Amino acid sequence: MSKIAVAISVYYKDKATYFEESLDSLFRQSNKNFDVYLQVDGSITKELETVIGKYSVYDNFFCDFSLLNKGLAFQLNRAMEKILSSGKYEYIARMDADDICMPNRFDEQVSFLKRRPDIAVLGSSMIEFDHNGNENNKIMPIEHNELAKNIIKRCPVNHPTVMFNLNSINASDLKYDSSLQNTQDYYLWVDLLKKGYKFANLSQPLLKFRIDENFHERRGFKKAVNDFNSRLYAMKALKQFSASNMLHTILLFSLRISPSYLKKFAYSRLR
Repeated sequence: MSKIAVAISVYYKDKATYFEESLDSLFRQSNKNFDVYLQVDGSITKELETVIGKYSVYDNFFCDFSLLNKGLAFQLNRAMEKILSSGKYEYIARMDADDICMPNRFDEQVSFLKRRPDIAVLGSSMIEFDHNGNENNKIMPIEHNELAKNIIKRCPVNHPTVMFNLNSINASDLKYDSSLQNTQDYYLWVDLLKKGYKFANLSQPLLKFRIDENFHERRGFKKAVNDFNSRLYAMKALKQFSASNMLHTILLFSLRISPSYLKKFAYSRLR
């Protein structure tokens, strides 16, 4: 059976109850042939340490504590380096510390990649949910050509749903830009598309994505600038300059710097 490595990072602002739900969802997978590589990004709360202690008894749970808070991209690169250097895995699954995997996620993704070994990056649709229990299905396009064509207007894959196919991707190409505090995944997708790697999504939701009460407040001016620059980067790298793409990029920037209630409305209605 194909071996999976899960790359995940946690830091002090993550809520212990959400984190425990995320890890529970991994260990309830119908596919048990996986190892978890957790990166602890700097000092964390006692509650988070307690959750880590609960799972440290498992043979397939590996935890690395970092003294300093270096950011998600840095920690994911650390996890990737360990996973790739071991030579034991065919797939790397991404996961965030507050989201929830469906029990069949790994089985569905591995089954698809067995049928489509040409796919290097596989995501899925997902269910967005908030602290009030409201849910919204975010259904993703599935075919590579559509994902690549529309990358300026829509991120091709949902980062925490991604599974990398190590049979179809060079290890040297799996690296996030650790100088970025956000949008690091988008830059990676652009670079991989430029190098000719193929993407796909599964249409069924395989992850529940948490929209917490601070989600829209966190997407402030810095995020707006990074999103704007990332779209310019993509247009140049993938030769997708057009009036439509430029207009979308400008409108996206305007939305990012708008009041939180407008961002919340647009997020729920326009995605």
